[in-house]
Amino acid sequence: MNGAAGTKVLIVDDEPNIVEVIRLYTEHVGYIPIVLNSGKDVVKTVEEERPDLAVLDVMLPDISGFDLCRGIRALPEPLNELPIIMLTAKGESIDKLRGFNLGADDYMVKPFDPNELVARMKAILKRAKNTSTRKDAKQTERRILEYPGLLVDLEQYKVAVDGERVELTPKEIELLYFIASSPGRVYTREELLEQVWKFDFAGGTRTVDAHVKNIRKKLGVCPAWTIQTLWGIGYSFEVERT
Repeated sequence: MNGAAGTKVLIVDDEPNIVEVIRLYTEHVGYIPIVLNSGKDVVKTVEEERPDLAVLDVMLPDISGFDLCRGIRALPEPLNELPIIMLTAKGESIDKLRGFNLGADDYMVKPFDPNELVARMKAILKRAKNTSTRKDAKQTERRILEYPGLLVDLEQYKVAVDGERVELTPKEIELLYFIASSPGRVYTREELLEQVWKFDFAGGTRTVDAHVKNIRKKLGVCPAWTIQTLWGIGYSFEVERT
């Protein structure tokens, strides 16, 4: 990660007005915007400029933001860990889930509040910096949760079900680890947003719901443990008593 004053933000969008708004707001908080109006040079720019965060428009003239997200995640470490915010005019749940499944860290629908976008940028960058620090630090105690048939290793960002590794995004792993750390405790969506995403904003609870849905789909059904929904409240990690 670059220093706060030298944080690079890659902005990929073909709408001049959108680009200008994001550029102005990122510069206002001290970030350095790198602007591309198409997707053809995105991977090359990531390799050469090594930005700290990318804002990808889904509907580009030459390639979709989904394909760009997939291409970035296919790069070697640490380039493949670049935080990504998907930006699109589409608001359907299926589009959001597709972005999250490809490894996007967040998803915003146009029109958007630039201040909210910057708030999300700050939160994601802070989380990425903390993750990088944890990976670099030599720790004697590994943070591992084990339940029947389930392993959640937050140090290596690894999840396994019945010994088989399951590919979850970093944010999905953090959310699973947080909920599973306190079996039986009920967390509201707002609490999860604050504790896992480290910030709060109107409508953010939809992001929590999408991540939980993805985790359930990827982990499958196990009678020994489950993430339960408490309608109108939030979620809890429940373990079968033996």
